[in-house]
Amino acid sequence: MEELRSTEILDKEIQADARKKAESILKNADAECEKIKSEISQRVEESKQEKEAFFNKKLIAAENDLNASLPLEKQRFAVSYLNEQVMNAINEYLKVLPEEKHIELVLKQIDLAGEKLKDKKLNAFIYGFDFDVMKKALIKKLGSNLLKCEKTEFGKYVMEDEIGLEQNEGVFLEAEDKTFRCRFTMIQIINNLLDKNRADLSDTLFGNIGQ
Repeated sequence: MEELRSTEILDKEIQADARKKAESILKNADAECEKIKSEISQRVEESKQEKEAFFNKKLIAAENDLNASLPLEKQRFAVSYLNEQVMNAINEYLKVLPEEKHIELVLKQIDLAGEKLKDKKLNAFIYGFDFDVMKKALIKKLGSNLLKCEKTEFGKYVMEDEIGLEQNEGVFLEAEDKTFRCRFTMIQIINNLLDKNRADLSDTLFGNIGQ
């Protein structure tokens, strides 16, 4: 009986010790869980703040880029609109201008070429104009120096920029030995006009729209 009681006492002591250890383990586990939960919450918050800072930085950069580009885009739009309206005005003017006046503009450019064409044997290539009318005008202008006239199309004989003219007209004069070629086109005339008078022309037509 004494041994039995000793065994029961020992069992109770073992159980009590095991319970204390279990309680201690559970307390430590709860503390560790709380610590882990706290660390996780802290990491989540730090990650959230990092992401917010990252995206805020991106947003600010995007807003700065947009604000920086707006004046440039506005200027580009104004320039594009201005050029379009100027060309519309020029096209309307050329529509009511008699063809002989168109021809006079080109012949004037030939006069300005002066010495370069003097005593040269030339072949002419015509597009846009009434071929017979322009041929007659060139014969009168160049006399026996004009060897022949041929009809061509815009952009076929020489590549040219399209500037928005509704009616492209021009003459190319080429030396007989092909040592040089000169172009006398409405595109060339209009481009020279715009280069020299763009500011005055835009002010006259549209005030300060381009500013």
